[in-house]
Amino acid sequence: MRELLVIADKDTTKQSAFFHALEIAKNTGAKIEFVGFVHAPGVDSSEILSHEEKRKVHHKYIDGKQAEIDSFLEGIDTGDVKIHVDVVWEKSFERWVIARCDQKSFDMVFKSGHRSETFLYTPSDWQLMRHCPEPVMIVGDKEWKEGGVILAALDLGSTSQRTLDLNEDILRQSIKLAKATNSDVHACYSIAVPKALADLDLIDPKTYEERMKSSLDPMIRKLVDDAGLDRNHLHLVSGKPAREICRISQNIDADVVILGNKTRTSLRGRLLGNTAENVLHKVSADVVVIK
Repeated sequence: MRELLVIADKDTTKQSAFFHALEIAKNTGAKIEFVGFVHAPGVDSSEILSHEEKRKVHHKYIDGKQAEIDSFLEGIDTGDVKIHVDVVWEKSFERWVIARCDQKSFDMVFKSGHRSETFLYTPSDWQLMRHCPEPVMIVGDKEWKEGGVILAALDLGSTSQRTLDLNEDILRQSIKLAKATNSDVHACYSIAVPKALADLDLIDPKTYEERMKSSLDPMIRKLVDDAGLDRNHLHLVSGKPAREICRISQNIDADVVILGNKTRTSLRGRLLGNTAENVLHKVSADVVVIK
């Protein structure tokens, strides 16, 4: 990895996303662009404040955040990692990050996310995961263990070129991250039995699962062989994708789950979310979302 973009936590003392990026940078020689965001509601739209007064407010907030980040960095061992710090006056951080990634290529974007079953992400978080052109890692509170595990969640239910390309990207990112963190790669795919078959009892679910496994085997062999993965690290199961990904992640004690995000544009898709968004609410591992 060469370039990492890290979104600074509002709580400057914690910076979970930065520490994960720093570990990768130390192992790969990557550079880190560390960006903090500040904003004060009502300042830019005020008709009372003059342009100069607004400029002073901007600088005061920016200078204060810069001092916080500088103090944080002075207190940790960053080794030989090159870190560029920037503080931006911006209400919607995701718009700035997406625009920045359009300007410059990054291997990964890091953002902290403190998940729980009842926690709802902000619209900005969703926009970042849906529209950022680079892989986005949502970092939780779980520390990476020595000799960790990366779980690549594949979509083998479609032979469309877009899906095949996405699977290759997921495996490529999994292998790259595994090398950067001295981790093993596992891969999973869940076979969903069509509801009509289950409801009408037209075919035994186990029989359907075996047929699916048989038809998928050539595709699986190619993916596994091309990626150089251990076939014993492939988990092919039946069930709802999000639930099975979370279950497998827990069983193998995954540090990171990497999956694709097929953005839904319909109202139903926006309300219910897709597999990636459902996994984010329930899995304890960090999650990397790839478009």
